[in-house]
Amino acid sequence: MTRLYFDHNATSPARPEVIQAVTEAMSVIGNPSAPHGHGRAASRLISEAREALGMAMGVCAQDIIFVGSGTEADNTAIYSAVKGGCKRLVISPMDHPAILLAAERSGAHVEILPVNAQGQTDMDALESTLANWNSEDGPPFVSVCVANSETGVLQDVACATELTHAAGGYILVDAVQALGKIPMTFQPDYLSVSAHKIGGPLGVGALYVGPDAPFTQLMVGGGQERRRRAGTLNVPGIAGFGAAVKAMTDLSHTRPIRDRIEAGLRGMEPQLYIFGEKAERLPNTSFFSVPGTEAATLLMALDLEGISVSTGMACSSGKALPSRAIQAMGVADRAPKGAMRVSLGYTSRPEDADRFLQAWAKIRRTTQVSHGAAA
Repeated sequence: MTRLYFDHNATSPARPEVIQAVTEAMSVIGNPSAPHGHGRAASRLISEAREALGMAMGVCAQDIIFVGSGTEADNTAIYSAVKGGCKRLVISPMDHPAILLAAERSGAHVEILPVNAQGQTDMDALESTLANWNSEDGPPFVSVCVANSETGVLQDVACATELTHAAGGYILVDAVQALGKIPMTFQPDYLSVSAHKIGGPLGVGALYVGPDAPFTQLMVGGGQERRRRAGTLNVPGIAGFGAAVKAMTDLSHTRPIRDRIEAGLRGMEPQLYIFGEKAERLPNTSFFSVPGTEAATLLMALDLEGISVSTGMACSSGKALPSRAIQAMGVADRAPKGAMRVSLGYTSRPEDADRFLQAWAKIRRTTQVSHGAAA
C-alpha cells in the first residue's frame, strides 16, 4: 500500500513538473554569469524563475535575491537591518527559529511580543512598543511570520506592516509556510520564501528586499545577483523553483480533509486539544495533543502503518521540550508528552482522512489492550 505523506509543512514532495524542469536544466552547461550563448541560456532560466516568483509573491521580480534556503533569507534580512542601524528588534515568538536565533546573535536588543493562547501576536502590544520607541535605538525593526509552521495560525501581517511603516520602521514577513497556501498580498520590506515547501527542490530560497530597505551582502566573492549574493547560481534548483511556482494550485481542498481528521479524532479522543483551533489557520495544518499519550510513540506507530506525520517537539541536550512557540502561547501543559502535526498538500486526497483515522483507531486499540494486559 502506498504510504501517506502528511508532513508537507516540513517538505512538500517534488512535483512532476519540477523534476522535469530540474532534469532539463541539468543539461544547460553554461554558467549564468558568462556572456556567451551557453551562459545566456542558463541566465534565461534564472530570469524566468524570478519573474514567476515575483508574480506569485506580488513584488517586483528584480528585487528578489535567490539564496540557499528560507533560513538564509531570514538571516540576511535581520543582519541587513542591524547593519543598517536597527539596534532594537521586535520579534513574534511564533516566528521560525531562523529569525529568533539570528536576532539573538545579531548583537541588537531583542524584544519578544506577547501572543494569546491561540498563538496570535498581540498587535496592541506592538502598537504600544512602536509608540514609545526610543530614537537612539535606530529605526524599528519588526518580524512577523505569516503562519506558524506548527499550528498553522495566521498572523495579522497587514496590521503589523501598517504599524511598523507608520513608525518609520522596517518589517520582515516570513512567508515560507504561506506561499502556495494563501494569497500573497503583503507589502513588507523583506519577504522570505522557500522552494521545498511548495513541491520545489530542497536548498533553494528567495528574499525580496524593498527598494528602501537596508541591505548588507553576506555572501561575498563574485558579483552575482546584482552584487547582493555571491556564488555561482544553482541553475537547476532555481529553475525547479520557478516550475513549482507555476504549478502551484489552490490548496483549499485540504481544509475539508483536515476538518474530517480533527472531527474523527475528537470522536475517539474526548480530551483532544487542537492548538490554535479558534484562530484562523492555514487550511492544511492541524497540530494537536492527546493528554496521557506519547507523541513520539504515536508517530512511530503511524509510521509502521505507512503514514508520515511529525511531532511538534524541539530537542535540547537530548531532552524533548515543547517548542518556543507553544511555550509563548502558555499552553505547554496541554502537551506534556508532545504534540503531533498533520500537514497536508497537493498530494492529499479526501480518502486519506479515513485511512488516517482507521490507522489511529487500530493503534489506540492496541495501546489500550497492552495497557490492560500490563495492569
